[in-house]
Amino acid sequence: MDRFVIVGAGLSGLSLAKFLNGVLIEKGRVGGFFLDDDYPVRGIRGSRLVEELMGASVVRGAAFETSEDGVYVLSEEGSKFIEGFVIGANGFREKTAIELGIFGFRPSGIFPLYSAWELVNRGYGIGERVVIYGLNHYSLSLASKLRASVTFVRGSGSLIHDEGEAMDMGFDVIDAKVKWVEGRARLERLRTDEGELKADALVLAELSPWNPLNLEYKVGNSAMIFEDPSKIVEGAKILSESLLSRGKRVEVISDVPCFPERVSSEVGRVIVGVREGTKLRIGGREVVAEEPYPVVELPGGDRVRLEVIGCTE
Repeated sequence: MDRFVIVGAGLSGLSLAKFLNGVLIEKGRVGGFFLDDDYPVRGIRGSRLVEELMGASVVRGAAFETSEDGVYVLSEEGSKFIEGFVIGANGFREKTAIELGIFGFRPSGIFPLYSAWELVNRGYGIGERVVIYGLNHYSLSLASKLRASVTFVRGSGSLIHDEGEAMDMGFDVIDAKVKWVEGRARLERLRTDEGELKADALVLAELSPWNPLNLEYKVGNSAMIFEDPSKIVEGAKILSESLLSRGKRVEVISDVPCFPERVSSEVGRVIVGVREGTKLRIGGREVVAEEPYPVVELPGGDRVRLEVIGCTE
């Protein structure tokens, strides 16, 4: 492979560009979410990692179509074709209100997580009584910057941060689902299956991987949701080693998120998206995750089965 082209210059894209000496394509801010993320995970801040990785070659523009030989990019100068092996690093997307089963009126005051993040980091407020649907690293980092009353609706939850951590920061946490929103010019209240909440802002923070170009190879939150920035960097390193390796490809069949899903036999390890204490069976071997997003070694073979069999907690 003569050249690697990486679509997206957030933390995962910057990491992969470093390991592969690749070219980045980015239409927005280089660094992405983690550029302004100062909320630590195990003592490590995403903003510090981004700062250390700055300096890669970046083509400004939006990738809109790929082929076997490269990617088409639209910029202020027009469209152009960039030749190379294309890898997606587009990050996450927020699940929509319809996906989450939220109905009712659609007043102002309802924000996807990243839109709220951008506004807050530019010095704007998003509301005085904020409900955040989805407790995870990204939403907790947002909440830490708000000068408002914050209530978390837990949603699918976090692999790293627990409810106690949020409550210690002065936030309320409820285990419910948002069902209905209503208001006149702006959001005034919402209903959950546990009751009604008064709110003037709702942040949608339930996340899914985003791969808009439907690329076979992807990294970071384009592949699976990572809440730990150091694991995003580690995942990029594993993928880079696998792409540069001449070993045969091992397919990982898993009932939980893992990355990469295909890895070189010479690399032979993947990151699994489970909590600390999760019991896993990998092939015929059983292991216990000693940390969130554990790196596990794979046995030999063309296909490896990975499954959750329990939890020590």
